Amino acid sequence: MAIKHAVKKSNGSAWEPVHDILEGVEQAVAGGWYPARNLLLSRLAEAARPQLAAWVPEADLEETPSEFTVSFALPGVDKADIRVNVTEDTLTVSGRRRDNEKARDERRRELPRGEFLRRVRLPDEVKPASAKAACRNGVLRVVLERARVRAGRSVKVD
Repeated sequence: MAIKHAVKKSNGSAWEPVHDILEGVEQAVAGGWYPARNLLLSRLAEAARPQLAAWVPEADLEETPSEFTVSFALPGVDKADIRVNVTEDTLTVSGRRRDNEKARDERRRELPRGEFLRRVRLPDEVKPASAKAACRNGVLRVVLERARVRAGRSVKVD
């Protein structure tokens, strides 16, 4: 799994506005009603295929004074199939969950297969170059260090 650092720029794709709308919807409902979020995002992604992801993994954000951590639920995804990209203001995790050829006679499927994509806006005070990622037990954790905020000082007024 490689972490890329890039600057976000327009790719000129006709699908770029749809990507932006999906990202806005994802951000608007990310902390909201879970079943509606999954249904809405998966339906929007299906409508815009093949350019968009088939599913959006859930994410938890944790903040400490020294770190910003994002954990993504990726059960059944091999770490070789995960891509992590960090820009100045966005963390993007993408990849794919492969279809299990052995389980063709399944009666019920709730884990989506195929491409996934999730973007998370980063706070201004993190250092993108400090990103570290590890995937264990179906959870991808991306840790970014916070930039040191220097303490202010008193200034005597003459």
